[in-house]
Amino acid sequence: MENKIMKVIGTTALSISLLTGVASAVSANEVTTSNIGDEASGISLRALQPNTLDWSFLYNTTANPTNSWKVDIGYPFINLYAKNTGTQSYYIEVMHKTKGTIMFYVEVPADGKPHNYINNDFNPNVPSGEYQITLYGGTSAPKGNIIMKASNTPWS
Repeated sequence: MENKIMKVIGTTALSISLLTGVASAVSANEVTTSNIGDEASGISLRALQPNTLDWSFLYNTTANPTNSWKVDIGYPFINLYAKNTGTQSYYIEVMHKTKGTIMFYVEVPADGKPHNYINNDFNPNVPSGEYQITLYGGTSAPKGNIIMKASNTPWS
C-alpha cells in the first residue's frame, strides 16, 4: 500500500512538473514572438545582407561608368533605388559576372525623382555572386546615385 501511494505521489509530481515546463515554454514563445513581430502587426522580419551598394556619381565625367556588387547566398530579393540628377535619361544594367544573367536593364528618367526597381528572385532568378553594374548614358555622363539592397524576404 505504501508503495502504491509513493507511485501515485511520484506520478502526480512528474505530471505537474511536465505541465509547468510546457506552460513556461509556451509563455516564453509568446513573449519572443511579440518582441520580434509578425506580418499581422505590420512588423517585417526582413534581414538585409550586410554589403549594400551605395554609389553616388553626381560629379561623374565618364560616359559608361561601372561598379561591382556581390549578392550573398540566401539574399535573392533585390531592391534597386535610382535617382537621376542629370539632364538626360540613362540605363542601368546589372549583370552576373560569371553567368552573364542580366538582373536589371532599366531606364532612369532625368526627372530628379527617386525610382525603385525590384527583382524578387523572379524573371530572371537571382543567383548569388558578383555583379557588374554599368550605367549607359549615351553621349552624356550619367549623374545621380543608386542604392542596391539584397534581402532574405520579397520586397513589396
